Amino acid sequence: MQYGKVVEAGNAVQRFLVCMRALNATIPEKDKRVENHSWIPGSKESGALRRASLDLTRALAEMRKP
Repeated sequence: MQYGKVVEAGNAVQRFLVCMRALNATIPEKDKRVENHSWIPGSKESGALRRASLDLTRALAEMRKP
């Protein structure tokens, strides 16, 4: 592993966590649909989380390359 790629993966993790917290802040506390894992709102926050997830996946794959 290269140190730079590990750092990039760590940055991607941090971005993912920021996006996850932003999405959680938009979901009402008592929304049963979210508790049952059957509904996530289509919003800019959920789109940003999806993009952060894709970037994290790519950064982890790059990190594992020899």
